Amino acid sequence: MRAGWARWWHRGEDGLLVNARVVVEAAGRASRPLMVALGVVVAVTGVFPMLQIILVSAVIGRIPVALNGDGAALRELYGGLALLAASYFVAQVAPAAQWSLGRVLGARMDVQARRDVMTAALRPPGLAHIEETAVAEASTLARESRSATFGPDDAVRGLASLLSGRVQGVIAAVVLAGFHWWAPVVLFLTFLPWDGYFRAEHRKVARSWVERTPDQARAAYFRQLGTDAAAGKEVRVFGLAEFVRDRFAAHFVAGMAPLWRERTTDSRRFLPRVLLVIVGYLVVFGALGWSFATGRESLAAVTLYLLMAGQVWRLAPSFNDLSRLAIGAAPMAAARKAVAAGNAAVGQRDGRPEVAVLSPHGAAPDGPPCREIRFEQTSFAYPGGRLVLRDLDLAIEVGRSTAIVGANGAGKTTLVKLLCGLYEPSAGRITVDGVDLRERGVGAWRGQVSAVFQDYVHYPVTVGENVAWGAGGAIDEEGVRLALAEADATELVDSLPAGLDTPLGRDFDGGVELSGGQWQKIAVARALAALHTGASVLILDEPTANLDVRSEAALFERILSVTRGQTTLLVSHRLANVRRADRIVVLSDGQVVEEGPHEDLMAINGTYAQLFQMQAARFRETTASGSTTRQAGSA
Repeated sequence: MRAGWARWWHRGEDGLLVNARVVVEAAGRASRPLMVALGVVVAVTGVFPMLQIILVSAVIGRIPVALNGDGAALRELYGGLALLAASYFVAQVAPAAQWSLGRVLGARMDVQARRDVMTAALRPPGLAHIEETAVAEASTLARESRSATFGPDDAVRGLASLLSGRVQGVIAAVVLAGFHWWAPVVLFLTFLPWDGYFRAEHRKVARSWVERTPDQARAAYFRQLGTDAAAGKEVRVFGLAEFVRDRFAAHFVAGMAPLWRERTTDSRRFLPRVLLVIVGYLVVFGALGWSFATGRESLAAVTLYLLMAGQVWRLAPSFNDLSRLAIGAAPMAAARKAVAAGNAAVGQRDGRPEVAVLSPHGAAPDGPPCREIRFEQTSFAYPGGRLVLRDLDLAIEVGRSTAIVGANGAGKTTLVKLLCGLYEPSAGRITVDGVDLRERGVGAWRGQVSAVFQDYVHYPVTVGENVAWGAGGAIDEEGVRLALAEADATELVDSLPAGLDTPLGRDFDGGVELSGGQWQKIAVARALAALHTGASVLILDEPTANLDVRSEAALFERILSVTRGQTTLLVSHRLANVRRADRIVVLSDGQVVEEGPHEDLMAINGTYAQLFQMQAARFRETTASGSTTRQAGSA
């Protein structure tokens, strides 16, 4: 995460102008009325403390005259004290109001940044943009901004403090120039080296914090390893507790040492700058003292100039405010870049995406495929990787079952992702009844597709919702129960305490955690629910990996039976489970090497036949040796 913060850190004038623009733009999008209100409060916060100084000097100037019995001066003194009390009240309330408004506005900006990142991630129809650096880093920054030292609300308050401070510094400089024009110039110039030193220290500390070193990354890993419940089993079984703790401590110390060194003050650079500031104030204060002693300036004027001289330093930004602004603005800057990447992914024009948004099942305007789905000279490579598919030619007949088999890395899952429109081919095209999938519209096409992926999602909602979501929620209880029955999950649901209304997951009251095989049946039922509400193509990518051999074989038999006459694509490593498919396609190195029914492929004694016989032989050996059926099936 910290490497992500670093990319947003140092730009322009210490990043001040860039980060200020980011915060202002984000504040305007989050709540323009709150931003305007905060602007007013910032002005009040900047002006009233200076007004208070002016009134203090005026009151002090009237005290000697009033003590001499001058009635008019006494009334002016009382009036000044009343104004001073009022300005004091406003000066005390304004910072609190500024803090509160910054907190509220920052919270809204935080929500807006997270919403923008989600929009950037979800809006494009494919997945390639999610792997882009901008979106990935923005997601991390938005997700973890609250765990950072500063968040968006700190950025707002930091910018507000910088602005009010500069208002005070400008007023102080203007007033002090009434004494001598050179007085604010001297103070400001002598303060610049001091300010430059702290800016440099600020950048060093910030970089050492945000740029995550390998040791810091390893320390974070071992910390997570020691507190993660899943890893806790092996840590305890293998006796790794002390090892994990010691490794964390060692890497943490090594990773933090540069930060601690950066925070050590260099007296050789620090002390001369302090002395220069002291000299500047001695010059100005000495001149003021001389003017008062010689009668050139009144007590009120000298008091005013002395107090204003102490505020000229506010022209330079403070260390803490710079830190709050820069680090707190990072998630908003990242979100802005992520939105730009998301817009580019959908080819935004005039504020509207060219690619259709996702359609609910049954809403596809082009209807279901009638003849075939064809990969035509299709090639694909993931960013920075080798070709996974190369010049693939494959026709998937509509209304029939097709099995895709092959060794790991053959391109089976990639083929499924392309068919679902999650990625676009690097070369070639995919057509549906002769129409390019891109012309048809990915959103419309998805209305015809239902799928179970290897890494299917465990939705932490009720059983009924888990299944109904496959149909976009457009299915009644009877349809949900039918899909569960087709997935052989009726007995499972009947055993749950609240049936269809049972929450899945232990994070909820009354929730139940399912086994891997039970979750897999729920995922299959979700995909089958989509078939009852408009989808016409069912894709199963290793849908039964968590089932034992008998349950797996039974589920495949059931799926092929209930989807007979529909377009079904099966991907599996276990060839015995797909032998009943109408057609089997063997992939190797991203190309089709064999295809046909099971019997024909066995007859030619090629790759498929050899793999099938190898798995069958291992099954017979493990069964004969008394191994469990599950072990045999996983061979």
